[in-house]
Amino acid sequence: MLTYIILDWDLITPILDGTILPGVTRDSVLALAASHTNGTSSLSPNLPKIHQYERRLTMFELLDYHRNGDLLEAFGSGTAAIICPVKSIGYDGSDIYLPSYAGGFGPVARAMWERIVEIQEGRRESDWSVVCEE
Repeated sequence: MLTYIILDWDLITPILDGTILPGVTRDSVLALAASHTNGTSSLSPNLPKIHQYERRLTMFELLDYHRNGDLLEAFGSGTAAIICPVKSIGYDGSDIYLPSYAGGFGPVARAMWERIVEIQEGRRESDWSVVCEE
């Protein structure tokens, strides 16, 4: 018999200070993480709770997460790309290589991409969408 604890995950995005642009897709990612964590909608039964934080994130923190094995994935979001996984981050003359996953998407990025596309294509109902009739 195996007993283990799945810890909650943190989703960190920089604050909107002019460097990061506000957007519908970014807001959608944060809303989906919140609804998954509070139990109103599940992204995937395989994902633990995802606590989202909007705060300053330094390269030193990112390097620490990476060194400690706590950096699960990184992704960007935007209207055209929806969700775009990040393979590596260049810093100070070298690259930080993130864990690789089949298809390129990590577990959170994959769940976010799938859910947003389901909503966009009308395969999943959402408070964000309105059915257009002819």
